[in-house]
Amino acid sequence: MTIPELAEIVERHLGIKRSRVTSVARALQAAGALSKGGPGQAPEFSRDDAVALLAGVATGAKLEAVASATRALLAATPGGADVRSAPLCIPRNAEIQLAVLASMSLTGDSLEGLTIEVVHGWPEVALIWADGKVQRFQAAGSVANTQPTNKSRVATRIAGDDFASFIKEATTHG
Repeated sequence: MTIPELAEIVERHLGIKRSRVTSVARALQAAGALSKGGPGQAPEFSRDDAVALLAGVATGAKLEAVASATRALLAATPGGADVRSAPLCIPRNAEIQLAVLASMSLTGDSLEGLTIEVVHGWPEVALIWADGKVQRFQAAGSVANTQPTNKSRVATRIAGDDFASFIKEATTHG
């Protein structure tokens, strides 16, 4: 699949402009955070690539900072906690949690009622569940459930079903 094809899938399912997706994808490829493919061969995008691209476009970061913003976002831990010695049932970071949700999507599980928020300006992913509970992933060492700045909190919101549809099409597109 080519970057333009992937950008069209993102735009259709998530409403993010193709031009933005294309620019972010190329920046992530240049930084080694997204598959490049071989000479004369389009990359085969995996579930992890789809998650990385989604995180990259959702951060709202400037292109020169999108790779570092994406890495920081995916490294965010539950509540900013040090989870190195936590039980294995606790996701270690946002990348693992989003990969679990992506895998659930690929096996047919519904993500209806879930909203994924990706905050612009600092690494935070909030999973807002149908029952109103919020699971936040923040930069390790941050104070749980607080903003690291007094600026307004702006976030990209993605419905769980839209995330699932995007993952399915992006990873199984022929």
